[in-house]
Amino acid sequence: MESKTVTNAFQETLNPLKLIIHGPPASGKTTIVRRICKRYGAHYVSEKSMIEETLEELRMNIINAKEHATLKSAASPKDIGDGDEEVEEEEELEDEEQGRDMQQDLETEIRGYQEQIHEINSLLSNDGRLPDDYLVRLMRDFLAKPLCQNHGYVLDDFPKTLLQAKELFGQAAEVPKEPGEGQLQERRAEEIAGGEGAARIGDIPLGNASISIIPDFVISLQADDEFLCERLMKISEEDIKNVLDYEEKLIEFRTNNTPDESVLNFFDEAGIHPILIDIAEESIAGDSECILSYLYKIFGPPISGIGLTDEEEEELRKMEMEQRRLKQEAYLINKQLAEDRARQEYENKMEVWAATFEKLQMEEEKILAADSEPLRFYLMKYVFPTLTLGLCEVAKIKPDDPIDYLAEFLFKENPEGKMFDPSYTRNGEELTKATENIS
Repeated sequence: MESKTVTNAFQETLNPLKLIIHGPPASGKTTIVRRICKRYGAHYVSEKSMIEETLEELRMNIINAKEHATLKSAASPKDIGDGDEEVEEEEELEDEEQGRDMQQDLETEIRGYQEQIHEINSLLSNDGRLPDDYLVRLMRDFLAKPLCQNHGYVLDDFPKTLLQAKELFGQAAEVPKEPGEGQLQERRAEEIAGGEGAARIGDIPLGNASISIIPDFVISLQADDEFLCERLMKISEEDIKNVLDYEEKLIEFRTNNTPDESVLNFFDEAGIHPILIDIAEESIAGDSECILSYLYKIFGPPISGIGLTDEEEEELRKMEMEQRRLKQEAYLINKQLAEDRARQEYENKMEVWAATFEKLQMEEEKILAADSEPLRFYLMKYVFPTLTLGLCEVAKIKPDDPIDYLAEFLFKENPEGKMFDPSYTRNGEELTKATENIS
């Protein structure tokens, strides 16, 4: 009886943080969540990270099972000695049968892991999401694992809908309660239910599994759309890649969190009253350090040996501030370099265009000069050179139809019929094409 009392007291003393952060996109949830995880040694959990870690765990289970099978098959046979031959044969048969059974069990186990991986991958949509019922089941199992139970967890933006919250923390949880769990969880269940007896949320009974994974705190970051848009404009180009679908996510968030259909309503009815933080408030103005300082006072100190001390937290804060400063400096430098490159390319392009335009003007001046020349000079300059070449070719080859041959020669020299256009010059045409390419 005394041992049980000590165990219960120890559980109450080492109560890991279990927390949900709720809020619209671009409100700074993930930054705050990751800092809280480092401070309290809690495990970071999001929809994406949970799926990735679940798949990785299944892959590692397959590797471990294969290694186990290899070690078993390579193990040396048991040294039986000089006993009776019949007994020796019987034991060898038993060992072989046990080996076959163990190998079959391992193969069945590996197939099960492979089927789970295939099932998850086949259900994942293009945007990396799973169907709600399957996603909630995976999340419920994930939060019940020792890593989340012993170190606590911080859920980043999940559950997103009221239905997901009910399925995750309500009657859908069916994991049996471990023996030895004492008064701490019983007291927490009574607090959630608002009285003695089985924990309930409205008319929805909470199973034991729901009590073991249900959060201690729910934090809701709140801000209007105008503030969020202004905050989004200050995000660097590197970070903005993650919020390209911001408008769609914001619409989805507002749709899922109407006054009557909000995730917060579920926890409020459960007795876990959400802590609302208006990040647009003048005293906060979206400052994550101010929000974290406020939350640390609510959560209390971390468990010794798991979370960070005040000195370590201060060192981490300074380190992250320095990293943000260096990142901002690198962003500004890269931005300046990009602007300089764009300016240099523009200047080079303008120089080429100006030189080409000057040459084009010179050609136009030549054309204007040609218009003012006498007819004889015009013919000698623009007609006779090409025509003389054609006549020389006719005299040299002496074709059967010299007129037709001469016509083909002239056409070949000037297929578009521009040779005898006073406004046409080959240099002018080349310069015009060069100008078009530049623009």
